Amino acid sequence: MFWYHGGMADSRSLSERLATLPPGRHLVPRDFVAQNQRERMLMATAELVAERGYQKTTIEMIAKTARVALSTFYEQFSSKEECFLAAFDESIAAAGQVFEELLDPEQPWVEQIAAALEIALEMVTKEPARARLVIVEAQAAGGEAMQRYQGMLEKIAPKLREGREHNPRSARLPDGLEPAIAGGLVWLVHQRLLAGREDEIKGLLPEMLQVTLTPYVGEEEAARAAEAAQARAAAA
Repeated sequence: MFWYHGGMADSRSLSERLATLPPGRHLVPRDFVAQNQRERMLMATAELVAERGYQKTTIEMIAKTARVALSTFYEQFSSKEECFLAAFDESIAAAGQVFEELLDPEQPWVEQIAAALEIALEMVTKEPARARLVIVEAQAAGGEAMQRYQGMLEKIAPKLREGREHNPRSARLPDGLEPAIAGGLVWLVHQRLLAGREDEIKGLLPEMLQVTLTPYVGEEEAARAAEAAQARAAAA
């Protein structure tokens, strides 16, 4: 699984993670070997794309880094784009699992948003290569990847839209507000990843809370939530 392994990011180096199985013949079920090889190729894709960018990453590089033959790559994927999209989809699915496991739907909406943003920033910090693939490189990898990126933003919108229940004038809010907020939040992270300033990402939480909550609960309550998040971060 991308993002977290048993609740924590995998701290091993790429070469250590890719060495789970040696290349060549295996005395284990073929399905297991194929799945392991696939995971190694997806890991390699994320790491290479984060380091070199999508355009400068080649199938040969992916196969070599994953320690598989070119023929093995083509058994799983028809192109670099297909491999990239698989890495994107699995990253999003794994992140979704983390949110499902850690978020409490019974909490007040403001607290759910605060927790979701905190979890998201933690995941980005722990797995910057995966985050760069999803947030930065997906926008440079062609039309299908861009559609996946837009789909990710659309998945965020329904939870934000619940905030309209807290605004007595919600009918005046524009229809496109939630996708715009989602895009703005991701853009803040995008800029830090692009500049190599990953150490600043967790510190974005108060600003992101202020941006997200203000249209729904007003500036004062949004400011209180941002201050509470900042205090938690300082105490951690």
